[in-house]
Amino acid sequence: MTPLLLAEARLEFDEAIDRYATHASSLIAEKFIAEFEHALRLAMEHPQLGVPISKNTRALMFRGFPYQLIYRIVSDTLFVVAVAHQRRRPGYWAKRR
Repeated sequence: MTPLLLAEARLEFDEAIDRYATHASSLIAEKFIAEFEHALRLAMEHPQLGVPISKNTRALMFRGFPYQLIYRIVSDTLFVVAVAHQRRRPGYWAKRR
């Protein structure tokens, strides 16, 4: 399975890293990156693991961070639709393609 981050998801990921590096520490930012990679790996190895939240879309919670990996599987590609903070409006990413 091939992962592909939508541009908006990449921006959310980068902004979260910057926020943690600036307001917490570089160590926390590195832990966030590692948790993102862990969630992505889990989703690729076990695509049905995430909680279904809409048609063909699932969410995996990050451990230790208030974020979710929002993804869709299309044939052999895992599309990361959002790296969503839990305090954002639910479903804000729904129209992303």
